[in-house]
Amino acid sequence: MLRRTLLALLVTGAVIVGAEAPAGAIPVPPPGGDLLIVFAYYADSAKTQLIGQSWTGCGQPAGSWGVTSGIRQVFFTPC
Repeated sequence: MLRRTLLALLVTGAVIVGAEAPAGAIPVPPPGGDLLIVFAYYADSAKTQLIGQSWTGCGQPAGSWGVTSGIRQVFFTPC
């Protein structure tokens, strides 16, 4: 009984840890520069239809257009 319980806890922990999204590091900006961080939003997981974007960085005001929710992809562009 104790062995089954420990095995169940171990398997559950492995599933939870394995299901987490990997952490993505923000790239280092180029020397003397900054990064423009752009979030692109798509209508579906195939990322075939762009429905909106938001951005920030490069010493400029943040902005956006379209729908800013849904499937998201992040882009880092040097200024």
